[in-house]
Amino acid sequence: MPAEIVVKFSWIPAECGGHRADPWPGMRPTIRWQRYVEAWLERIRDAQCEELEFDGSTRIGLARMQLMSDDPLPSKMLQPGELVELLDGSRVIAVGKIETLEKQP
Repeated sequence: MPAEIVVKFSWIPAECGGHRADPWPGMRPTIRWQRYVEAWLERIRDAQCEELEFDGSTRIGLARMQLMSDDPLPSKMLQPGELVELLDGSRVIAVGKIETLEKQP
């Protein structure tokens, strides 16, 4: 069973290189861990946003995301406080941190 994480994030506006639309439930970004840049090609994961809270005035959100792979990640990568980037292709659309691990893989 894939892991589920809750990520608190800051959505990057389009004029700064982010996505032109606000985040939406069901979006499927790719997650890249900032601390483990040297291994990002091996550790990058697609995810689906299952639940979303977003404040358009502050551009801060909270998302429950299911990782779309059963391939295990080191447990240290799923710990609260780990810094992540949400990507749309090669474009960084949000930066954030893991708040909680909802389901163990």
